[in-house]
Amino acid sequence: MEKVINNLMDHEQLRANGINMVASENRTSPLVRLMMASDLAHRYSAPLYGGGFNIRRIMEICKKSLQKLYNAEYVLITPLSGTLAVLSAVLGLTKLRAIIAKVSGDDGGFPLRLRAHDRVESKLAFNHDTRTIDVILSKNSLLKKPPDMIMLGQSVFTHPHPVQEFRNIIDDHLGNIPLVFDGSHVLGLIAGNQFQDPLREGADILLGSTHKSFFGPQGGIIVSNNKDFFRKVQKFGGFLQSDHILIDNMHPHRVGALAIAALELLEFGEDYAAQVVKNSKTLAERLNHDGIPVKGSSVGFTKSHQVLLDYPPQPALGIKNKLESLGIFTDIILRLGTSEVTRLGMKEPEMKQLADIISDAIQENLQYLKLVKKIQDLNQSFQTVQYTFDLTQYTSLRDLIKNYFPIC
Repeated sequence: MEKVINNLMDHEQLRANGINMVASENRTSPLVRLMMASDLAHRYSAPLYGGGFNIRRIMEICKKSLQKLYNAEYVLITPLSGTLAVLSAVLGLTKLRAIIAKVSGDDGGFPLRLRAHDRVESKLAFNHDTRTIDVILSKNSLLKKPPDMIMLGQSVFTHPHPVQEFRNIIDDHLGNIPLVFDGSHVLGLIAGNQFQDPLREGADILLGSTHKSFFGPQGGIIVSNNKDFFRKVQKFGGFLQSDHILIDNMHPHRVGALAIAALELLEFGEDYAAQVVKNSKTLAERLNHDGIPVKGSSVGFTKSHQVLLDYPPQPALGIKNKLESLGIFTDIILRLGTSEVTRLGMKEPEMKQLADIISDAIQENLQYLKLVKKIQDLNQSFQTVQYTFDLTQYTSLRDLIKNYFPIC
């Protein structure tokens, strides 16, 4: 046991001293973390178990919050991950040997192995210069080999996808096939009215994970305004008391945490998302100015929480390891994320400092110890989560909830 505790303490210290720029991660608020550690973690939510009526009230608050965030009539909070949300849509909306058109993993799409589920992947054409899907080339391939589903969204995601254009292609040529948008990386930006609005633009289903730009617990959600498609997805991604397929327990502590995170986004999401995008643009522009190759220069580098450095795999791995040794955490493809540093209060001036530190590290302009000190000096002023509620303004947490849902 001592080894586990020691490793946890070392991890907490490492993270407290470092700057996290992993694009698929974020930082939750103390109240969200409290929900995760509450008695909810011990319980089931189904009515067949006694003592769960408060859990079901929390579930309803969570659903109502997400309905407001995404202006969606139907909400599913049961998926335990973004992957399960995607799989629910694949299994619920297509049959065996169905063709699913999506951005390939080689182009930055989510690398779901569709053949493992007896589905066939059809690749949408991707333009690496504009950092989005090529509608004309994709349309040609779709008409030659009509798919059973089109899934937009990707993991390496800097620019919006042409949802409306694909809606038109479906309506004009492909019949009633589902248009699904995997917003795992950009759900928090969408909630804050940044990036794009897939449901308004024509997507039937919006789904994704809730711990990337959406600063909640790890998990997934599915939202929609299409009742028929939603019910089919719900069959796999939800659960009935006597009919489990993918999920038989939604993990109530996760749902409680998700409810709080959704309330935070309702209150602070627009300011947070706008600052995330500003920070990404500033970071990208400064890195480019410093001589670091950044993808998407012809289209303003980025409109999301991601900044993509342009290095081959082996040099990228070396840079990732070098930055990690200094205390800046990223991934092996050098997809720099600004969600967490934004959540901690950093803005454009800090992005310029970060860019200079990263470029000095890559170009070896400064000695190791000087770089470490620069990172620590920057980091020490940004240790508190922002864009969350000041609980001193509320006589109780119940007042906080009732401020949004008076009937609860």
